[in-house]
Amino acid sequence: MEVFLARHNGFCYGVKRAIKLAQDSAALEGKACTLGPIIHNPQMVERLASEGIGMVDTLQEMTGDTIIIRSHGVGPQVYEEAGVAGLQIVDATCPHVKKAQMSAYSLSEENYQVVIVGEKKHPEVKSIFEWSGHKAEVVETVEQAAQIKTCLKLGIVAQTTFSGEEFKKIVNVLIDKSNDIKIARTICTATDQRQKAAIELSQEVDLMLVIGGKNSANTTRLAQLCSNAGCKTHHIETVQEIETGWFNGIHKVGISAGASTPDWIIKEVYEKVQNMESLLEEQDIKKIQEDDIIKGTVVLINHEEIFVDIGYKAEVSIPKAELAFPIPENAADIVQIGDVLDLYVVSVAGENGVVLSKVKADKIVAWDKIKNAFNTKEKLETIVLEAVKGGLVTAIFGLRGFIPASQIDLKFIEDLSVYIGQTLVVLPIEIDPDKQRIVLSRRVLLEADRNEKQTEIFEQLTVGQVIRGTVKRLADYGAFIDIGGIDGLAHISDLSWERVNHPSDILAVGDQVDVFVKSFDIAAKRISLSVKDTIRDPWFAKVEQYKEGSYVKGKVSKIAEFGVFLTIGDHLDGLIHMKELSEKRITKAEEVVHLDEELNVKIIHIDKKTKRIALSLIQAQQDAERAEYTDYISEQTETTNTLGDQFGDLFKNFSDK
Repeated sequence: MEVFLARHNGFCYGVKRAIKLAQDSAALEGKACTLGPIIHNPQMVERLASEGIGMVDTLQEMTGDTIIIRSHGVGPQVYEEAGVAGLQIVDATCPHVKKAQMSAYSLSEENYQVVIVGEKKHPEVKSIFEWSGHKAEVVETVEQAAQIKTCLKLGIVAQTTFSGEEFKKIVNVLIDKSNDIKIARTICTATDQRQKAAIELSQEVDLMLVIGGKNSANTTRLAQLCSNAGCKTHHIETVQEIETGWFNGIHKVGISAGASTPDWIIKEVYEKVQNMESLLEEQDIKKIQEDDIIKGTVVLINHEEIFVDIGYKAEVSIPKAELAFPIPENAADIVQIGDVLDLYVVSVAGENGVVLSKVKADKIVAWDKIKNAFNTKEKLETIVLEAVKGGLVTAIFGLRGFIPASQIDLKFIEDLSVYIGQTLVVLPIEIDPDKQRIVLSRRVLLEADRNEKQTEIFEQLTVGQVIRGTVKRLADYGAFIDIGGIDGLAHISDLSWERVNHPSDILAVGDQVDVFVKSFDIAAKRISLSVKDTIRDPWFAKVEQYKEGSYVKGKVSKIAEFGVFLTIGDHLDGLIHMKELSEKRITKAEEVVHLDEELNVKIIHIDKKTKRIALSLIQAQQDAERAEYTDYISEQTETTNTLGDQFGDLFKNFSDK
């Protein structure tokens, strides 16, 4: 039997520090006591008592001179009361806990609604709550987080030993509760390290022993995580709790320990497990009972049966009818030598001796796995067998599962047969062992993934950003464009600088387009996009060829109460105001012009800020008349003779006389 110690286990820095401070306090003048257990380990508390460090539950019980604040910390009122009582204070609060306390205090002072993610009855959480001014909300589950009311400012603090994965799930729910959120991720790195190391080890061994106080939150969570990983796990405080029956058929054992577990206890457990094989060999007969699920190792395979070693006085045979359903043609089709099997004990007495069944064990074990997954919301894999009316029939751990059509995807799937033969990741949402009913959902996992992606996108999003997107859907009012896991809406007015009658005129589903982020609302999960803002407005390029005071020809495109719109050049619109239509007083533009009529006008103003062009029909006509008159005068000046030219000689003769 191989025994492995988790890479990270036992005392963390905060616990080591607290124990040392407590032990050093024994040398101080007068009696020293801890306020409550220094750590969550009864054996360590007893050892400190033997070294002269007592324990009181309240300051009122204190008869000594020095009070030791335990690693889980206390609220500010305790420090004040201890000071008033004249007690010397040795503060053994874990630095990580102190950080969480100060985070809660600062957030509360800044008028944030503080939410503590942790176990409400845990002493550490109670101390953090007191530092928040008794104003914090405490949540331990996603369901509790969903009940938190929306607020203007929200601050989040974590219990130092809380699960990092669970903390992330809860934060994903709380992030929608406010537009101003501060998160103090005060989970101790040592906690993360221990949890990760324990999970990794549990996936490589047959059995896990997790050592630590039964009242220790971090140790209890270690045991839970190992069990959730699918490894048989036992949470023990001392070596005396170990049962030899746990190790029958076990080849690899992993050992982990909580942050408050002393080294000497870990050493005692490790040494006993190392000697476990010899203890098992000393047993004359293996004690098994009917209806037990035990493990057996395949040692021999025949066509009709197999033989397994269950640690009994002799190997036990199992006929192929009890190996699988339907009955295989050859036992070798189901198992191989060396396979470790879960086996159901049908009987232990009678003429056949021990009778075992893999078929029955598989079913029982399968239901245990399903129940555990249902309770812990664990993801499972299932193979689609057939498509029926209303959903998909699947196989999961050898049991029949069902995925309703509404739980298959985020969108409606018309042809369910495309899933036949596929392996899907699902979550059990309804189980009934008595009715052999297992209802599964793929949709809830897809929704969770989508929400996580959306959160990541919103965290990286900025107004004015240009992103590459894919057109997912067209509506009369605009286009929905996927920008990496979330759809934004580009309104029809934001699709082009030109007038668009329908989005399908310029876009098609599947098109890749650059989009400009106009605005976004995290709470409502809305993003406003623009396609046209990624390119320069062509109006400016068109208008550059025109100047104020120049004359242009255009066609009347629209008549309004205040004037006439004229289309000039390449789809540029200008406005002739009523006062610029006629010199005489008119009440309607139709008195002067009509639709589609071509007019010669004068550009009197170009406003690039508002993209407006002001035109004048009157000035164009006046300028044309003035030009014509000027030309006429000029012509007359050049061709007409004066009286002097015609009668010069006459005047000359008259003068001579």
